[in-house]
Amino acid sequence: MHAMPLRSAAALIALSLAAAGAQAGCAKAYTVGVSALGYSAFLHDKQWRGVVPDLVQALEVRSGCRLVLEARPRARVMLEFGRGALDIVTSSQPTPERDQIGQYLPYAYTELDLVVGAGLRQQIRSAADFMALEGPTLGLVRGIFMGAELEAWAAALQLAKRVEWAADFENLATRLNAGRIQAAIVPSAIHAKLFAEGQMQAGSYVVDLPEAEPVPIGLYLNRQTVGEADQQLLQHHLQQLVGEGQVEQIYTRYLGPALTQRLFKLRARPKP
Repeated sequence: MHAMPLRSAAALIALSLAAAGAQAGCAKAYTVGVSALGYSAFLHDKQWRGVVPDLVQALEVRSGCRLVLEARPRARVMLEFGRGALDIVTSSQPTPERDQIGQYLPYAYTELDLVVGAGLRQQIRSAADFMALEGPTLGLVRGIFMGAELEAWAAALQLAKRVEWAADFENLATRLNAGRIQAAIVPSAIHAKLFAEGQMQAGSYVVDLPEAEPVPIGLYLNRQTVGEADQQLLQHHLQQLVGEGQVEQIYTRYLGPALTQRLFKLRARPKP
């Protein structure tokens, strides 16, 4: 899978949205927490690139608001958001705890896939197939909610001492390549970049788990720091970007058309 060249991403966004014109904007500039998360956000020539930076810039141009990316480790992003030190967080699943702090604005869906290491020679087609094997270990990153069915599956594996926890997905990839774990749960936007950059061992493969539930992702606006009028303004323009297909275009730029179409059709996919 190959991403579109990055050289003109920002210019393309600005040109495509120029017709919308500058709005009055927000009452003040707002900080947006950003962390390296596969194609969602990554550093290229010391500049942030990916779905999230492009989406934030598109929202900035469309709304007239000043949105400033602030780089933090993911755990610190969520901690500072909870304390009111960051105004906006992206790439977020909705949770009751976050709903207490911020207004949730969905913009896409994601899906968690099973990445199977080259050393596991059995053909895996589902979580149940992996569970039926004796011995293979699953790698997980803390803080990722997988949906009721996969959470129950992972809990059963943990009870059988067949789970290893990692701080991030790059660490999971390292363990998978070394054979320390035999499979890992990884979001599609992250494993796509790992495979594209050769960070996954040859022979590893991705399983689109039938047990996986579509997971909405979006951004949260901190109610402590973002005024109600600005919340409504940002919500309006984000909904426009989604409705006009701008967000899907951004995803296609990095994930390619096939994976993007799969993610944007998740809402309609029937539960197996």
